[in-house]
Amino acid sequence: MSHSKHRKRGYSLYIENWNRSAKKYINICCICGHKGYSPVIEQDDFCITLENKAVYSELSRTLCKLELDKLGRCKDCARIQDRHIS
Repeated sequence: MSHSKHRKRGYSLYIENWNRSAKKYINICCICGHKGYSPVIEQDDFCITLENKAVYSELSRTLCKLELDKLGRCKDCARIQDRHIS
């Protein structure tokens, strides 16, 4: 069996084993636990070094973009919570 049949979706061997410092660019919603990459890696000045290019390609390949508000919530959770509060 090939290695790809044993990997979970969103799992990256590069991020988990070889470059653990890249985990700081992974956003996790504090309510629903959804994972995604930080929009910071899409800025023009991020991919200057070879290491950052590898981080960008790996994160954008395995995860989707996830923007968090100042409370650490994704857009869907913030919309639902704000609707119930008001």
